[in-house]
Amino acid sequence: MKKEIIKYLNDNFPNLGSDIHIRFELGEPFRNGSNRRIKQVNKRVVTIFEEFFDQNDSIFVYIKDWGIIEDPMFGNTTPEYLYELLNGKTIEGETLFDLEEDEDEEGNTIEIKQEYQVKILNGLVSSFPYRKILEGISHYEQGREPSIGQSVFFINKDKDIVFNMYDDRGCIIYSKTKEQLRHLYVKYNDWIVNYWRDYFDRLFKDE
Repeated sequence: MKKEIIKYLNDNFPNLGSDIHIRFELGEPFRNGSNRRIKQVNKRVVTIFEEFFDQNDSIFVYIKDWGIIEDPMFGNTTPEYLYELLNGKTIEGETLFDLEEDEDEEGNTIEIKQEYQVKILNGLVSSFPYRKILEGISHYEQGREPSIGQSVFFINKDKDIVFNMYDDRGCIIYSKTKEQLRHLYVKYNDWIVNYWRDYFDRLFKDE
């Protein structure tokens, strides 16, 4: 399972992304920490998720976990919550690295390895508590518990879709073809992140 999905991502979605994607606003215009913001975030993200993933779809869940992050504002205060939700499922793990550039004291560019753990699961959509997972992600930067600070990607190999909710601000859906995303562009156009709107207009209106 682990080798299968890592190879698939490297071949089709390197760095867990693609130029063909669409990004939706989840929380605006409501203020941070408000009940209305959380309510809108969860309604929108579940709506978009269920547009792509049927209950009987076989999917992979790919988790990037950096461990305990010493962040006074957004530290992961409930780091085990995600795994409690996934209790009883088979999880395969792998240690990987992200390479980041920095400068030393002399101004020379150096590469820094950021180690993280990858956790991979497989099963039917209906077997995952995806609503609670998405809600936990929405809590992370809103000062609410339980929260999920890990990065979670939902992957459907049959549909060539990668779905990631990065926090209460938004979510991204990556695809190999524009046709997979076009109906979302039309149906939920008002939810598209305005900062990226010109890019998505060009992407979906060039034919």
